Amino acid sequence: MTESMSAPDPSTLGVSVDLIHLPIQVTAEMLREVYVEVSGTCGYENFTRTATGAQLQSSPEPGSGVSRVTFGKDRIQFEEQGAGTGSEVLFRRIEEVFRSLGQRVNIPMIVARTRTHRTLLRVPSGGNAATWLAEKAFHLDGDDFNAIGRPATISGLRLQLPPQVQGEANHLVRIEAWLKDPRSLFVEDVATWRFPLPTTQMEKLGQDLRAAEEVTAVGIPSWVASLGR
Repeated sequence: MTESMSAPDPSTLGVSVDLIHLPIQVTAEMLREVYVEVSGTCGYENFTRTATGAQLQSSPEPGSGVSRVTFGKDRIQFEEQGAGTGSEVLFRRIEEVFRSLGQRVNIPMIVARTRTHRTLLRVPSGGNAATWLAEKAFHLDGDDFNAIGRPATISGLRLQLPPQVQGEANHLVRIEAWLKDPRSLFVEDVATWRFPLPTTQMEKLGQDLRAAEEVTAVGIPSWVASLGR
């Protein structure tokens, strides 16, 4: 297989998971108790009160990234920034936090959830990302823009991957030339599930996160590679 046909290896910039639930009444003291209980297993080292709840966060270290969880009145957001963290590690943190929080407040249902995964892909040919998008994704060159009267470049594209079976996520994918490095593509995949999930069935959440990661880490890079064939 030639270089242009090889699927590029994605480099994760960050992953966040938003879990939306019915509004709850939870005190800062309760959330501090959660922090004390899960800090060891989840690696959280800082507790900060916020206007709507609290935030737990690991200490930033070179090469390891930052993990945090933010509690609001109707949602909990888990974030992994920097070094890549797979779905298994992220899901274990979610399980631990929900187990501890569930001992203090009742959250019977997650009404909606969103997973946002941002990655970088090297342009398969090693060339300029904007030029590669124009030629490989849109099959355009400079002359195709003559009717506009000004030079133009292709900065990116968007895809929607609707669910094919009940329970699958809807994926909204953005692929753009990355301004910080013209040889890289910035990819943002937002996966959304809009059906309720009982918190007694958290393993289903883990399965959904793994399935979404497969789209981001395998499906999209393979499709990008196929454009160069």
